[in-house]
Amino acid sequence: MNIKIITDSSANLSTDDCSGISHISVPLTIQVGEQAFKDDDNLDKIEFMTALKNTKIKTTTSCPNVHEWLQAFEGGDEIYVFTITSALSGSYNAARQAANQYHETYPGAKILVFDTRSAGPQVKMLALKTGELIKQGLSFQEVVKKIEDYQQHANLIFALKDLTNLANNGRVPAAVAKIAGLLKLNIIGVANNKGEFELVTKARGDKRCYKKIVEEMVKRGYDGGYVQIDQNDNTAGAAAIKNVILDKFPNAKVEIGECHALCSYYAETGGMMIGYENK
Repeated sequence: MNIKIITDSSANLSTDDCSGISHISVPLTIQVGEQAFKDDDNLDKIEFMTALKNTKIKTTTSCPNVHEWLQAFEGGDEIYVFTITSALSGSYNAARQAANQYHETYPGAKILVFDTRSAGPQVKMLALKTGELIKQGLSFQEVVKKIEDYQQHANLIFALKDLTNLANNGRVPAAVAKIAGLLKLNIIGVANNKGEFELVTKARGDKRCYKKIVEEMVKRGYDGGYVQIDQNDNTAGAAAIKNVILDKFPNAKVEIGECHALCSYYAETGGMMIGYENK
């Protein structure tokens, strides 16, 4: 039996396996002027971020199409698909359409298409947890049930220094983005239950920001579980948050990764996305 875990590139996960199970990343694309940057292993991150910084034209993103999802599904008997929140992208809907078409050709295939209602490290956590569950020998139905339960205990919080792209795409009010830039504020937000990005507080100065992030995590049920920090050109900030967490929860497992292009587009330079387990 061929088992696959498939994520779109919002998961910041380009490895060939998830906890020992075959993994494929299906790229989203960011359009910057006349340049189309596909979020895969061939992307030049420096070129991409430079183009993004220098453009004066509105930028856009596009999700994988049905054909791209079908290519990733090919040969799979059990397929677990995790997409960026449907509130931000059509990736989930395209994957669902692909799953329906795949079933027509392979009616015996089992496919879960999961709207994570999140992005970045939380998507990664769901995919990795799925690999762990499969390796335990659980059935498809058992894995689906457990991963649905796990989603209730996985959250996303983020800290951004620049809201330009979020404002340009209507995700936050332009006035909020302008004020944050003028006052040099760190904006802290979460992915809410609808899968929308919600701004919850702000902090002036990095140290205060890191402390507030952990305070918000604890407020939302964090008690020392797994944390995945994905950063965009801010390894020092990610390490500082890790230290704040470990000071309070010495036995916590805290991993640091890098935002790929799609998450870097929204997080912008210096931004961080933190996935974490709660109670």
